Amino acid sequence: MIELLWQYLLIFIMAATPWLEILVVIPIGIGMGLHPFWVGFISFIGNFLPIILIVYSLKKFQQTAWYKTWKEKRAHKKYLKEMDNETDDSDKQLQKNKKPKNKRAIAIFNKYGLPGLALLGPAITGIHLAAVIALSLKANKHQTTCWMGGSLLGWTIFLTIASYYSIDWVTGLF
Repeated sequence: MIELLWQYLLIFIMAATPWLEILVVIPIGIGMGLHPFWVGFISFIGNFLPIILIVYSLKKFQQTAWYKTWKEKRAHKKYLKEMDNETDDSDKQLQKNKKPKNKRAIAIFNKYGLPGLALLGPAITGIHLAAVIALSLKANKHQTTCWMGGSLLGWTIFLTIASYYSIDWVTGLF
């Protein structure tokens, strides 16, 4: 019994970890032989709680002195870099060809809005980073929470069903 609880706790912790999305956690849990409903439920809760924390604490974080100092330094570095690039046209061409790290997610947000980013977030950037990107692009906190939660619920149901039947299919081959 303790071992089973420990396994579900690990599923929760892995789902709450930003770089381990439900795309990885649910198949692992079902592959371990855990009950699919509980794997899906615990993975959803583990992945959704950090989103709520991110959404409702980001504004407070942005008001801290540490963040303001970091933002000022970043703006100053960007200004200095732009000044250096003004003298050299070849550097400008390199800057134009350079893509931001989250360009795909930003392009999705600009094209499809918050629903598109929420639905594609788990597969493209991860749901946690998608929430941060949505908020940084001035999306409403409540809408972000609802869309990310709905998207996460849909992905959880789909992945749980797909993982359950694919594990049965793979084990049936041998």
